[in-house]
Amino acid sequence: MGAPPTNSRHLLLEDRPLKGAPTLQRLRGKARPRTEVLRECEAEAAEMRESIPRVLWDFLIPDLTRVFRWRVQLDCGCIPEILTREDDTPPHEMQWKEHVHDSQLTRGQMICWHDESPPPPYRLINEWGERREVAFPADPVAPPEYIDPEAWAVIRHDEPHTSAFWKVTPACGHVEEAVASSLDWTPASGPHLAPPHRVKQMSAEFDEIWHANPELQTERHRNHTRRMLADGWPSPQPEQLCYSYPQVRMILAYERVGWLVPRRRKAANAARNATPALSRSTLKRRL
Repeated sequence: MGAPPTNSRHLLLEDRPLKGAPTLQRLRGKARPRTEVLRECEAEAAEMRESIPRVLWDFLIPDLTRVFRWRVQLDCGCIPEILTREDDTPPHEMQWKEHVHDSQLTRGQMICWHDESPPPPYRLINEWGERREVAFPADPVAPPEYIDPEAWAVIRHDEPHTSAFWKVTPACGHVEEAVASSLDWTPASGPHLAPPHRVKQMSAEFDEIWHANPELQTERHRNHTRRMLADGWPSPQPEQLCYSYPQVRMILAYERVGWLVPRRRKAANAARNATPALSRSTLKRRL
């Protein structure tokens, strides 16, 4: 329903502990006009009906009469509007999706993208999940603009190749994707290590490159490289960049906006549906 405004505050999760449970309160600003949100939802539902078999409509397309609107305040300063099915569960008690890998976040977390967020950190991989293979054509002879020609000559694939991509869960609990160059590798195999003499040679090469070009790698990437060299240059690497981590926000407070489709009062419905009371004289005549 539109991206929330960006905000310059971009602390990492461990730097922003919650002091208490999110509170129900009036948030600054105003909710969007209900008719505008309803019109967008109706258009989205109509589009879904065109691509989803009729027999699955009741399971996959939300009943808009049961959709409830909320506003939530995130720890980055943004206040997005969200929709839920029914109104009995507050937003911070629900699990929201990270849509890049179609994974569930921890309760109370939401994704809110900020261009000025810090770079993704390296995290140890706790779990290896699903696997897929991707076939690549041969790399072009000319290197990309961001790679040195000498480095490109070493890493370039001059023939078509296939790599295995694994869904992994780093220590932070989010889901990312790691690559394994060997198609036969499985988590039970453990990482392949480089020969000790080659690791020593690589260490000297990296020191020479960093000395000649200090800007080639950031300190974050250098530290990662040093850890991999200290571990024997394992493949696949036991660490993975978590791109979700800097964009995950905590819900601090929430506000109830109301039903997307207004509900009639139960008392009014009951009055309309009730049988009119008969007078004493009418009862006598009928008897």
